[in-house]
Amino acid sequence: SMSLWRLLVYLGPGFLVAIAYIDPGNFDTDIRAGSMYKYQLMWMLSLATIMGLIVQFLACKLGLVAEKDLAQQCRESYPKGLNFFLWIMAEIGIIASDIPEILGTAYALELLFGIPLVWGVLLTALDT
Repeated sequence: SMSLWRLLVYLGPGFLVAIAYIDPGNFDTDIRAGSMYKYQLMWMLSLATIMGLIVQFLACKLGLVAEKDLAQQCRESYPKGLNFFLWIMAEIGIIASDIPEILGTAYALELLFGIPLVWGVLLTALDT
């Protein structure tokens, strides 16, 4: 049976991930882009949010029922080659989501402190 403490162990990280997913900066960017096109792209924001919530729900359900995270379940369920491919795809996704943050911070360092863009990228990459 699931104890309250065990439930809280899963709810804490899930709550943090949900807050990070529903980032005000992402909504701001999406809404501004949508307003430029008279909200014709608003369906994309809604669809992405619904899809993200479904994935969050399924991951939470997996954690509560199987008491495993997605990586553990994939390792047990799939062959080694497919697990390697999933790992590479996850790493590519992480890199793709970090690139805008690294470039944004590098531009901010250049504007605020006059640090050259290349050095700003290196400093930011070391921090990430």
